[in-house]
Amino acid sequence: MRGAIRLGRILGIPIGANYTWFIALWVLAWSLADAYYPARFPGFPASTYWTMGLISTILLFASVVVHELGHAVAARRYGIRTRSIVLFMFGGVAQIAKDPPTPGAELAVAAAGPLTSLALGGLFAVVNPLAAGSALGAIIAYLAWVNAGLAGFNLIPGFPLDGGRMLRALIWRITGSLERATLIASRTGQVVAVAFIAAGVLRAFTGGGIAGLWLILLGWFMDTGAQGSYQQALLREALGKVRIGDIMTRDVHTIDPGLTLEEAVADYFLPFKHGGFPVVWGDRLLGIITLHDVRDVPRDRRAAITVRNAMTPLSRLRTIRPTTSAYEAFARMAQDGIGRLLVTDLDGTLLGIVTRSDLLHAIRTRVELEEPSAERAPSTRTRPR
Repeated sequence: MRGAIRLGRILGIPIGANYTWFIALWVLAWSLADAYYPARFPGFPASTYWTMGLISTILLFASVVVHELGHAVAARRYGIRTRSIVLFMFGGVAQIAKDPPTPGAELAVAAAGPLTSLALGGLFAVVNPLAAGSALGAIIAYLAWVNAGLAGFNLIPGFPLDGGRMLRALIWRITGSLERATLIASRTGQVVAVAFIAAGVLRAFTGGGIAGLWLILLGWFMDTGAQGSYQQALLREALGKVRIGDIMTRDVHTIDPGLTLEEAVADYFLPFKHGGFPVVWGDRLLGIITLHDVRDVPRDRRAAITVRNAMTPLSRLRTIRPTTSAYEAFARMAQDGIGRLLVTDLDGTLLGIVTRSDLLHAIRTRVELEEPSAERAPSTRTRPR
């Protein structure tokens, strides 16, 4: 949940907010208090409208969290962990650890969010008559409408919306290829994004400046998400069938835990020019020592501090198996913001190391070796009879 402010945990899932959420919080509360509620529910003082606007905005984003929890609970049924839920300007996103394993699972996880919002909107609609005519009734009516709208908007068949993921699930079921389904759904998402941007420009030039700007920003967000999904599909296609054991570096320079940091710098970091070295005692991997770990120790103490005392221990490291796909390794590095993963067997014995450079080399190699045959010069050799 990097770049987000932690708000708490629900069902064991960290909940956070991007800085853009606070902008949206203020803008939405202001628009509700200054325009929406006075126009539709006249007769209240200004202070009441501001209270209604603030409460409605907070409950709206609470509804978004419930929507995302619907995805998370559905994903948990298929053994998929949700790393976090992050709120931002346009709503929220559940950061699910991996893609669902089957088209049916993808459809169920994608549909869970809109179904949850529909149920929540229906609940508010049922309760609304009990508070009709009051400020509370106005808030409940707004939440009923906005949750129904949230469900309907997310059912638009464009990636990265839930409707786009449902479309991907159906195409995946038909074609049998997750990569192809993602490519098609991403392209559809870009078409929808262009439509939103065009509608926003038209709205801006016909008097709806703020609404038009909002549509343009929403279209830009969708286009960015669709392009990201498209690039992710290309990466999955290039790296999905490559195993870490085939591309990892096996001849790894390891370091003794008893060396001082001064010796480690002189004997390892300076001559080998690597950013980190696995710390091994016998056949057992203990951790990793990096330049960052060394820099954390004052220079005048490095002759007295050992590698064991300064290293990042194995318990805090993300290791990987040689049978893991290169795509999963790439995803882990991106998620944790690291440039290398240690490769171990089931017993924790160090087998090698894989770096981001290794993965990029694998991508380049696959691209160069899998050029379309139509682009190659035709052969003039006579086929043997």
